[in-house]
Amino acid sequence: MPREWSHPSEVFLDEWCTRIGYEVTSTGSIDDLYPELAPHLATTCDFVVYRKSLILVDGSAHR
Repeated sequence: MPREWSHPSEVFLDEWCTRIGYEVTSTGSIDDLYPELAPHLATTCDFVVYRKSLILVDGSAHR
């Protein structure tokens, strides 16, 4: 995700993921995790991790 502005596609995907039950579990700086990638990006970015619990057929949860 762009850090300093909102990209319409990213906003759409965030709203869609949230609507279907995904939650943001962590965010971080691309610079910290992938320092070799950061200079190739057009803008400073963060990564966002989404997760959703799934219910198995037997009723138990799976992450």
